[in-house]
Amino acid sequence: MDPRTERTTAALRTAVLELATEQDIDDVTVSQVATRAGINRATFYDHASSPAELLTGILRTELDAIRDEFFAAVGVTPDGGAAQEGGSGPGATRADEDTAAAAPPDPRRVVDSITRSVAGHVDAHADIYERARDGGLSAPLFRLLAEHFTETLRAFLVGHPHLMPVSHDAAPADVEQAAHAYACYVGLGSVGALEAWLATPVPRDPEFFPRIARTSLAPWWTAPN
Repeated sequence: MDPRTERTTAALRTAVLELATEQDIDDVTVSQVATRAGINRATFYDHASSPAELLTGILRTELDAIRDEFFAAVGVTPDGGAAQEGGSGPGATRADEDTAAAAPPDPRRVVDSITRSVAGHVDAHADIYERARDGGLSAPLFRLLAEHFTETLRAFLVGHPHLMPVSHDAAPADVEQAAHAYACYVGLGSVGALEAWLATPVPRDPEFFPRIARTSLAPWWTAPN
């Protein structure tokens, strides 16, 4: 990326994050963002089709980094396959494979890891999420968080199908379908719990959301391997 584009990208990021703390992102206009960033409308459209798309793209980048770190920790890839580094596969040592086999991810820690990381992200942008929470999170932010939870949990379950209450000889398509359904169910509920957490007085209890998520899940989610 050339320096001029980097400066424009940085200016747009600052502008839309500031404006999203001042009013609901659904009410922010392209002209407002362009003016705040010191660019023209045509340049804005080179980067996004709307302020909401620009904002969710910025926040999604942060959530994707959280997801990548989580996937590395539990040894799965975004499609639910086994990660190659630090586990099994070409280039892995026997010690790597033995460690991966001997120490499967603890589901309870998985739940806590996801919820704490996302709660930290939301808290870091509390002004934006709080402003969008009046009457419920605005559609772009609700969808952003729901997709993050759903895709993260789906990949985890596809990579660890033995955790789900499905037949051990279930067809791969059935496993995928079950993983997607369970992930959607928990993902959408998790966003609702985040909304409830955002409604609590400041300073918020950082353990509120992880605790609600953990105790609301069906027992099999957090059963030891």
